[in-house]
Amino acid sequence: MKDFQDFSASDLARLALSAQLQKLSDAFRLASVTPGVATLADRLEALLDSEVPTLRASIAGYLGAAEGTTTHVADPAATAAQLDAWYLRHAQLEPLARVPDPFSRLLSGRTPGERTCLICAKYAGNPVPPWAGFPVPPGGHLIDDDLWRVGHGPTPYWPAGTLLIESRRHFLDYADFAADEAASLGPLIHRLTEPLKQATGAPRVHLFSCMEGTEHFHLWMVPRVPGATEGRTFIAEPGHCTPSEAEEVIHKVRAALDAEHSAEDPADGEATT
Repeated sequence: MKDFQDFSASDLARLALSAQLQKLSDAFRLASVTPGVATLADRLEALLDSEVPTLRASIAGYLGAAEGTTTHVADPAATAAQLDAWYLRHAQLEPLARVPDPFSRLLSGRTPGERTCLICAKYAGNPVPPWAGFPVPPGGHLIDDDLWRVGHGPTPYWPAGTLLIESRRHFLDYADFAADEAASLGPLIHRLTEPLKQATGAPRVHLFSCMEGTEHFHLWMVPRVPGATEGRTFIAEPGHCTPSEAEEVIHKVRAALDAEHSAEDPADGEATT
């Protein structure tokens, strides 16, 4: 739970209004995928009939806070934390997706927090924007050891087969590598490249790493399949895929890695004859 001091009347009114807006936003988002024109129209009309009066009351309460009217919120701290998490879950590549506590920062009763690393937050179970990925990526991690995690990238932003390599330790870039990290990254990329080409049919695998989204070392391996735009233009807009497409590629890469491992002699690591 976040650290809050006393909530002002304005804070409580904002909480009540924002919670209502969240509920309405979710309701309209779900209504938009309702099949059938008539059914969609009926559902939207019902939402307007039931929610608009409540929304108007919340707006009136917000405006009335300036005159000292107090709005009741059962658990203000929990409501603020929930609104922060909700916003982050739905944030895309907008600037506020990188702002700590995007909702509760507006409240006078909040103790300001520091900007957090999205990769560390993700594995700690804290809410992060969808473009930061998930603790368990589609198909699971291919690699998860003392140094690196390797899994599929977030599917709305990367094509099928895109691998995200994340350092387990928190540091920024190549200048901060420990000896074992520096020694292992090249062989790790080498090990993954050919199975990724086989799984996707890509003649090229682009490597991309800038640490702009979050200040934690991570590297993208992005397969460029035949017919896709080449080079820097491709990296700027590589495409997207579905979770099932991502899982299919990950299964193929994992099978290739397992086959490679089983072909090695456990005694000396050399290929068997």
